[in-house]
Amino acid sequence: MRKLAIILAAAALAACGKSEPEATQAEPAVAPTPAAVVFDGSDYADDAGKIAYGKHLTEVLHCNACHGSDMQGRNVSADDPEYGDMNAPNITLLQASYTDDDFDQLLRHGKPKDGREFWFMPVESYQFLSDSDLSALIAYLRTLKPQGKQLPPIRKGKGFNEEVAKGLFKNAQAQTQRYAVEAPEDMGAEHERGRAIVRMTCTGCHNSKLQGYEGFTPNLDIAGGFTPAELETLLTTGKGKSKPDLGLMKTIVLESLSKMTPGERQAVIGYVKARAERPQ
Repeated sequence: MRKLAIILAAAALAACGKSEPEATQAEPAVAPTPAAVVFDGSDYADDAGKIAYGKHLTEVLHCNACHGSDMQGRNVSADDPEYGDMNAPNITLLQASYTDDDFDQLLRHGKPKDGREFWFMPVESYQFLSDSDLSALIAYLRTLKPQGKQLPPIRKGKGFNEEVAKGLFKNAQAQTQRYAVEAPEDMGAEHERGRAIVRMTCTGCHNSKLQGYEGFTPNLDIAGGFTPAELETLLTTGKGKSKPDLGLMKTIVLESLSKMTPGERQAVIGYVKARAERPQ
């Protein structure tokens, strides 16, 4: 059920990507060329600014979509028991047991500290977080007061196992390796900030190059049919051009993408428009 992937996108248990043929081992990883400022607040000067920035990242990176605004976790697939129990864990109870390096390995490499095979974590997109981004995110998580109960590990149901067997998606490390060598089109320095934001917030569902996943999400060339004002409406309300309710896209917008600052949103709009209108 790929609908789960878009909801799961971004917490300690969510990955949103169907797999395509992986890049060959001979291909070198391509490091992103970050803009001077990607997300607003990244130039924090004190601890308060750092923590506030970390909280902002949990919103725009969709962490709250899986773990909830209180970070106490939930069963994201509760309405689809045949798929299994995709339990996003209670971060308030876990964070104390994770060192900063543990978080780095988890969030940017898809390697949990207990060594288990990792599923449904969009590290393919998170691997491009800067050191200062990661540090701020961890700083915010460390402010969370332990509350609630811990959820059990994920339970893979029939639907989940069938999709894995068909190759519709792969584990976090495989996704990360592919995304490292596949990137959205470079539209020049003017749009590098938007490209960087999109790479961390949109590729989880729209694929490594924004080409979409067949039967799941469209190629973001679709942005060429929208005016900037229409894209602004989409990214703040979740309302589409031809229909007001885009289902799970609307959910993601209301819970996450609408939390972008005006500057972040305009950078995204500028980039996706430029990409959609490129010569092909």
